[in-house]
Amino acid sequence: MMRDILVTNDDGYNSLGIRLLTAKLAKYGKITVVAPHRHMSGASVSRVSWHETVVHQHEDNIYSVDGTPADAVSFALHGLKLKPKLVVSGINNGLNLGSDTVYSGTVGACMEALKHGLPAIAFSADFNHFEPADKEFDKVMEFILSNELISHKYLLNVNFISRNYETSKGILITDLGFRIEDNYYIKTENGSFQNRRRIGKGKPQSGTDLFAEAFGYISITPLKFANQTPEGLKELKDKVNQIE
Repeated sequence: MMRDILVTNDDGYNSLGIRLLTAKLAKYGKITVVAPHRHMSGASVSRVSWHETVVHQHEDNIYSVDGTPADAVSFALHGLKLKPKLVVSGINNGLNLGSDTVYSGTVGACMEALKHGLPAIAFSADFNHFEPADKEFDKVMEFILSNELISHKYLLNVNFISRNYETSKGILITDLGFRIEDNYYIKTENGSFQNRRRIGKGKPQSGTDLFAEAFGYISITPLKFANQTPEGLKELKDKVNQIE
């Protein structure tokens, strides 16, 4: 099915991942790229261009924005007046698993799309290891399309296999996994502080994206927009005896 597709990312409009993504998606529809002008990892759904931004046009269908991934999506929809049927973000240089999805600009771009009622997919590969994405992208897209996984209710967060595997064992639909992290800071020679983290060891919980990554599977995780929590809402209403 051919469709208008908006492509974005958080690594910058000319990064290897977005060039690979654009080439892979060409068979699925008409592509327009609107992405940050510079590397903007960790931006989540933050916005810096509420009032003013600089936009660079590089080709007829390639633009970059001096802002975040969410800024890029917003400008595409409201500045360029694009009407994509699908927004695709990535391919990120680094896996977006578990709690990393809270900070991810790759995911943040998709959240901005979802806010406007557009289905979205975020793709990520292991750091500086795009070979699995190159080899298995079509398999994943066909899996998504043939099973009608694309939705207006949630985005799809896709992670290709880690560098520990040459070929995936398959595709798993997963939940978010969470792991213990030890965050610490080191003081640099110029007096600034640099954040580091150690990932805790242990077998990840079955059925999660971390499990898929550890055992050589591609993961597809649905993520809802914003911070809705049906469980929390029910719990609070039960505590105050609020009747529907």
